[in-house]
Amino acid sequence: MTEPAKHSVAMLLYKGVAASDVAGPLECFGLANYVTGRLFYDIHTFTSDGKPVAAAGEWLELKPNRAFASLPQTVDTLMIPGGPAALAAAKDSKLIAWLSDRGKRVERVCTICNGAFILAATGLANGASMATHWLYAEQLSRLHPTIAVDRDAIYVRSGRIWSSGGMTSGIDMALAIIEQDAGRIVALEVARQMVLHQRRSGGQSQYSMHLLAEFSDLPVVRRLQQHIVDNPAGDLQIATLARWSAMSQRSLMRLFKEQSGMTPGEFIADVRLRHACRLLEASEQELKEIAMNSGLGSENNMRKVFMARLKLTPAQYRARFRQADVAQATKTQAAPAYDDTWLHRTDVMEFQGR
Repeated sequence: MTEPAKHSVAMLLYKGVAASDVAGPLECFGLANYVTGRLFYDIHTFTSDGKPVAAAGEWLELKPNRAFASLPQTVDTLMIPGGPAALAAAKDSKLIAWLSDRGKRVERVCTICNGAFILAATGLANGASMATHWLYAEQLSRLHPTIAVDRDAIYVRSGRIWSSGGMTSGIDMALAIIEQDAGRIVALEVARQMVLHQRRSGGQSQYSMHLLAEFSDLPVVRRLQQHIVDNPAGDLQIATLARWSAMSQRSLMRLFKEQSGMTPGEFIADVRLRHACRLLEASEQELKEIAMNSGLGSENNMRKVFMARLKLTPAQYRARFRQADVAQATKTQAAPAYDDTWLHRTDVMEFQGR
């Protein structure tokens, strides 16, 4: 007689879900079955009616093997993936009502990326800590103030609520679940099969150095944001920026915060850190030059900023993320020119979908 599965995992599917949010974690559980040589995890995918749905971009049809009504009562881990349609799914009353009921009767409820919004809508995560994609952290915190949103965590376990940051961090969370269920050796072997580290060091901010604020639609604030991005090493004191914007310091502080969700100082700090990271990745400049050119002042101050924000020294960051063509260049060769300020220019906002 075949030994019954020790755990049962069910992944929600809905139209517009991110395929990687679904496939990444489930691949981990499938490989755990392979590694243990048995059906350690009984894996299910389900939709409300059991019918197939199109993944985001409509490039792939996802066929579930269950519906709400046929999902086994033995399921102990309920997984909610994210995707472009996650916020719309969070407003689906039928889905939220079903999850609210079924979610009370499982051992774990897990979210991937902005699937956190769907779980948050059920009320099951009230009072819990959660991770989500860094782009959505502020919005999740604003819409659901009873949830403590960890803006930088790769994944968070808060009681029986598990949540992960961006798409691939769902894999990190799945590995942690496997370690809890099957032990460290199995989790390490699954990670090895997938050519992954079992635990990544640091948080999302290491790998998501885009600005944490959208450019404002208000021209006066947008122009100021562009000025800051174009001049990271310039005089960016509040008094100077207020004169540049023809506003009082108090008005500047209030308007900037309202429009971006950040103070000017926080925005400037992100710009300077991003600029330093790009120079470390794509130039041969000495650390003291990078500190000066990024507006971070001294090499010592830059080190303090990196350790506080990224838990890495500038030298460690350069060793980990330096572009291959720069790493191979000799000291006598000119480093490739690199300028990422175009990412933030107002004339490409439409292209970026801002």
